[in-house]
Amino acid sequence: MRDSRATRGWVLLAVLVLAVVVPIFWGFSLAFRSNEEIARIGGLSLHTFIPVRATLDNFTRFFAAVNIWRVLGVTVFVCLSVTAFSLLVNSLAAYAFARMSFRGRGVLFAVVVATMILPIEILIVPLYRVVKDVGLMNSLASLIIPFAASGFGIFFMRQFFAGIPKELDEAALMDGCGRTRFFAQVLLPLARTPLVTLGLIVFLQQWDSFLVPVTFISRTENMVLQVAINDLYSHIYVNDVALLAAGMVIGAVPVIAVFLFTQRYYIAGITTTGIKG
Repeated sequence: MRDSRATRGWVLLAVLVLAVVVPIFWGFSLAFRSNEEIARIGGLSLHTFIPVRATLDNFTRFFAAVNIWRVLGVTVFVCLSVTAFSLLVNSLAAYAFARMSFRGRGVLFAVVVATMILPIEILIVPLYRVVKDVGLMNSLASLIIPFAASGFGIFFMRQFFAGIPKELDEAALMDGCGRTRFFAQVLLPLARTPLVTLGLIVFLQQWDSFLVPVTFISRTENMVLQVAINDLYSHIYVNDVALLAAGMVIGAVPVIAVFLFTQRYYIAGITTTGIKG
């Protein structure tokens, strides 16, 4: 009985894996085909997923259509900047909520947590008005400053800091260690794993961000990768499936590589942080 349940579990897991992996593999395979070969795809066969004649021409054409090095440079700069500011601001706020006592802490933290239920689609209009009023439209600052803090980031780091014994604070303060030094030299080294985990989440989120950049940025020189691909799709390349698939691969490979190299920190961070009240 137990063996049959285990077998059904493995079968269900295999089906779920295939449901995720097969479309991704098929999408990647389109990037190495010509548009003529893609148009001839019909039914389900080996060549549905494996090109008959693989080619790299789509990547060459994509590089010619997009100033790829500038686009990638802007994208990486925005992602790293948001990640760095997010780690600093979120960890400082989390430290205050987890280790300091002040009037209204519980209510304020509840408000911060409540912001996690608000999707960007709801916030985009008021955020647009604020960005426009302060004169940040078409600047990279409009993609960085509004996301320097997040409800999830504060909550995530607060859960870790709350699990560290308060006696550590008392011992440090008795030894003459101020709060700033204690935070920088004691807590942050202990929080290396959750910081890496949060940094990975923020970086991947910003890399895949589309709605905010396409709303705030119209200048070609400040376009991030996702917007540049959409810009191609919106113009003369709308029917060029092979070219757009090549752009998809260029956008996906860095994300996959970053996750594969940091997944052990990601899993460890989720495990050690936990969900504490």
